[in-house]
Amino acid sequence: MCRKLPIWLVLQRCLLLQGSEVWVYQPPELRASPGGSMLLNCTFSATPKASKLAVTWVRRAPGGSGEVQIYPPSSQVTELHGRIALDSGRFRHQRDASLRLANLTRHDAGLYRCFIWTSATSNHAGNGTELSILGEGPGSGVRHWAACGPLGVVAAILLILHARVCRE
Repeated sequence: MCRKLPIWLVLQRCLLLQGSEVWVYQPPELRASPGGSMLLNCTFSATPKASKLAVTWVRRAPGGSGEVQIYPPSSQVTELHGRIALDSGRFRHQRDASLRLANLTRHDAGLYRCFIWTSATSNHAGNGTELSILGEGPGSGVRHWAACGPLGVVAAILLILHARVCRE
């Protein structure tokens, strides 16, 4: 059964579920910057018999013990409202359940798992994608120095002066 898959998909951590005709793939990790957006990839293959499909996304925060459903959006996860989107046409016709997450913050870091449901009680999960949020975003370094109060501002000025002197 696995021979039908392209070799690159197998090599990139394709999850083959024994006795099933659904394969779900998610890349192991992605990195993004605060304020940006990220497409959390989830592609799958299913036989024509699996025509009634649904998708669920869950997130586990770093160091967290439980998973929280983030798609379809629930009323309990308000920090993501208006920031997540899934293209239902691509899901139905191209077997692509990728989720777009916009206006990223450091709180968006974590393990994201995609579940493809073939019935009300049967689902197939990807291995998950670990999303890392790098840095603090543009201009945030100045905000952090200023947040230290007058001493932080003085330290920032001294660093700038030191850099100028060293350059000359």
